[in-house]
Parts: sequence; C-alpha cells; structure tokens
Amino acid sequence: MKDTYPEIFEMGMKLYDVLDDPKDPVYYNAPVIIFVIAPARNNVCCSLACENMMIAATSLGLGSCYTGFGAMVKGKADVVEALELKEDERIYGPILIGYPKVNPSAEVASALAGIGPNKKEPIIKWI
Repeated sequence: MKDTYPEIFEMGMKLYDVLDDPKDPVYYNAPVIIFVIAPARNNVCCSLACENMMIAATSLGLGSCYTGFGAMVKGKADVVEALELKEDERIYGPILIGYPKVNPSAEVASALAGIGPNKKEPIIKWI
C-alpha cells in the first residue's frame, strides 16, 4: 500500500502514530468484534444481518463500525483456526461494538480530519 497509494498510507500512519496504546488501527481496541461468517453465496443476507446488528447496537446506545479491512485476516492461520473458517466461507464485517469516545483526543481528531478531504464527491447521473 505504501508504494501503490502513498497518500493514503501517509494518512494512515499519522492516525497510527496518535492512537492510544496498544495501537490497533484495524479494530480500534473495540471490546466486541462480531465476525459474520457464511458461504460467499449469502452476501446479501449477511450484509443485511450486519446492518441490522449495527442498527440494534445504536438503539441500545452503543457505537458500531463496519470494518471491511478487518476481514482480511484470512491470511493468518491462527485466526482462520480460531474462527473455524472453511475454504468456501468469507467474513462479512467484522463489526466493532462498544461505547464510542464522544470527544477523541485533539491528535486523533486532527489525524481523522486529514482523511476526510480526500473523499470524492458522489456523481449523480439521471437517465
């Protein structure tokens, strides 16, 4: 990623540098991580299940975050074993659940603010 997307890598490193210890840039030290696991053919159902869990968490006063990057753990044998992943299965989510920090530190807020401006505006085409 460093060579392919140097700007994104640099922004990610700035955020990593200001994260609280222990540094966890993927799961953000969330107390609960939900891995929704199913065969790839169930992508719509599992995506909807993830969304419903996030809505339910909000209704209970909890914060949630869908972390697609966190699903890339299939390359780690110990994680695959712990999750009992089969060859034809994939991870939908993971979903992080916890109490959100209402006011992150100034350093984290500054690092996160640097990420936002690089988002592209949506393009709407009427046919």
